[in-house]
Amino acid sequence: LSDDVFDRREGTTDSELFFLLMIDEGLAGDPQGAVSRATARVIEASRRAGFEPALRLTAALSDGESLHAVRYATDAHAPTLYTSVFRNGGGRCLMSEPFDRDGGDWQPIPPSSFVTITRDGMTIRPFAPEPARLALAV
Repeated sequence: LSDDVFDRREGTTDSELFFLLMIDEGLAGDPQGAVSRATARVIEASRRAGFEPALRLTAALSDGESLHAVRYATDAHAPTLYTSVFRNGGGRCLMSEPFDRDGGDWQPIPPSSFVTITRDGMTIRPFAPEPARLALAV
């Protein structure tokens, strides 16, 4: 982590560290890119430590205007993620598991996907880790 972002760390959870990695990678301006680069950093750290990466990630985040979510795993077992339109048509929800059992119209989000929900609708794009930005010394 950069010094500025490291100084914001308050706890010891993997969730907080991943969130700070996303901030370090430009979350405010490029949510999908930041999640992608943070994911790549975790995978690379695992490899450098001599381990085969074993990352399973489902996360959601919002800036108050857009809701973003990711579903990804380094193996074939990405945690589940579902979406559905509210019955009154007044919005959309995003859940790790459907919460009703009366046949709601739940649609699974495919593995290796990045979802963005805004007032204008929902987009689902492919997701894959990309190399982290490198600081070049001059």
